[in-house]
Amino acid sequence: MKLTMRRVEFVRMLTFASQAIPARNADVQYLNFLLDVKEDGLSVIASNGSLSTKVFQPLKDDKGNEVIFNLEPGMIQTQAKLLLDAVTKMGGDVITLTMVDTNYLNLSDDNTDYNLVTKAGEEYPDVDLSAPQDQDGFEVSLADLKKLYSTTAYAAATKGPKELYYGIHVCAENGKLSFMATDSYRMARLSLNESNKDAMFNFTCPTKALDMVTHIDVGDKVVIYFDEQKALFLAGNIAVSTRLLRGDFPSIDRLIPPSFPYSFSVKKDSFLQAADRVMVISTPENRNSPVRLTISKETGVSLSSRNANLGDAVQTLKDATYILPDDTTVFEIGFNVTFAMDAVKAMESDVVHFVFSSPTRMFMVRDENPDNIHIITPIRMSSLG
Repeated sequence: MKLTMRRVEFVRMLTFASQAIPARNADVQYLNFLLDVKEDGLSVIASNGSLSTKVFQPLKDDKGNEVIFNLEPGMIQTQAKLLLDAVTKMGGDVITLTMVDTNYLNLSDDNTDYNLVTKAGEEYPDVDLSAPQDQDGFEVSLADLKKLYSTTAYAAATKGPKELYYGIHVCAENGKLSFMATDSYRMARLSLNESNKDAMFNFTCPTKALDMVTHIDVGDKVVIYFDEQKALFLAGNIAVSTRLLRGDFPSIDRLIPPSFPYSFSVKKDSFLQAADRVMVISTPENRNSPVRLTISKETGVSLSSRNANLGDAVQTLKDATYILPDDTTVFEIGFNVTFAMDAVKAMESDVVHFVFSSPTRMFMVRDENPDNIHIITPIRMSSLG
């Protein structure tokens, strides 16, 4: 195997593929890249056993510029982190890779020379990244996929025993594509109109896989294939395959109360600044300190926090408008301020609306888009001091 190509493009391929490399794995071969050189270009394959990717580089780029100048077909695997570090630190514009006696991969440019230990490419674990021949994929714009992910991913779990909540539920029905995430304390859902009105499916995809797909920087379309076990995302010369998470995802519609007699509206930036100020009264170990929201016909809308060791803080939201029932003078509720800030940041409008059914039931943060829904579980007032 031999290959001469532009170094910056090789670094780009390795950097993207490295997202599928685990920090550690019982099968050490998953810590390697598989480099597969064929007559039409180079493929870099990486996997952790559940998440896999292939990045392909043809001889020329989309503009017709040469990227690969010379090649001899072959296949080899070598340590992923070591290869990426070495190629990144090399200074030449063009790099040459040469397999030496099946035991070493030589990397060279005008000034630097590395010899990296390798293994036979044929020994790499079997990774299937080809599109199913008997299935039509679901095509979606990459921009829509990125928007759906960035709006909802914050609510996915990062710890806890329920594996299902480490993913994002993907659902197509009634001409809309929806992403929904929850960690059981909060939930986020965004739906966008799609051209394929007949599509109807749902699956739960690990957050890491979707994050990887949103980092694709080529093309403007993604084609999704899936079965009961895995999903495959194809975009340009990049493929990402992932094991799906099993289980029944909770329905957000069942959690939305029938009415919201208490509410306030405020400019997005005003709320974020106010929340940031009351967060000062919290310990470094607990930046998620709960806050109390007060809506009063006498004093308006305010946020407050109290810490027995640090003191207390009150911030009035002077530009907020509110609605209270005629028989209610004051409404108070406690919540995790970080959860509320995350939801507000996911809003597209300049003004956000907080709507409540009671101090003890989940409340909603929303903007002018009825398909952009964010729900947060309140904190008992007794814990706020």
